[in-house]
Amino acid sequence: MLSVLLTFTVTIGIILTSLLLYVLGKLSWLESATNSLLQKMDMVPVDSQAEIQEDPYFYGVGGRNLWDSLTGEETELVTPLEIDEIRARYGIALTKALIKFIQDGIDEKVSSETAQEGFETEKKVLTSRGQVRIWLPYEAVQSLRAMGAQLATIRASAEPKPKNQTKTRKAITSFVCELCESAGLRRGEDVAADVIRAFFPETAT
Repeated sequence: MLSVLLTFTVTIGIILTSLLLYVLGKLSWLESATNSLLQKMDMVPVDSQAEIQEDPYFYGVGGRNLWDSLTGEETELVTPLEIDEIRARYGIALTKALIKFIQDGIDEKVSSETAQEGFETEKKVLTSRGQVRIWLPYEAVQSLRAMGAQLATIRASAEPKPKNQTKTRKAITSFVCELCESAGLRRGEDVAADVIRAFFPETAT
């Protein structure tokens, strides 16, 4: 009788332990999924907004120093191995920054017909481990903003012409691929596709 009771108690303990581990696993997954969604939206939980740390996977390099390191203009800040690791993560951050730069052009076109002579060439974007500053050359940002203005014009048209939309998509794709090539990214077409989907949701598969 005692052995049966002991076996029953052990069995119940194992079941409860398994259930507890299952619940904890689900909570961990839910937290990860929530943070992932917020990161894709370039948002962070409210209690994390006070101080966002720099993404350690970029080895403390950001802004123009990061761009120059990726393009080979700067060779002292990070090692070749670190550059390879940064490139593997740079595409997602660059995508977010490109979307922001193009959106600046849209917003400016909607609010005023006069383009600003001075504008920021650096954007802070969120990653899964913090934030990173993405800098692009002035001429590149100027071109991205101009594409944003074109998008605003197309959207404001009473009857947007598919031909104009196609032309703008191709221009964005070509330009983004060139930027990625300059930074040594292998799959610039993937970055371009993500940027296109942000402004042409109907192209999403």
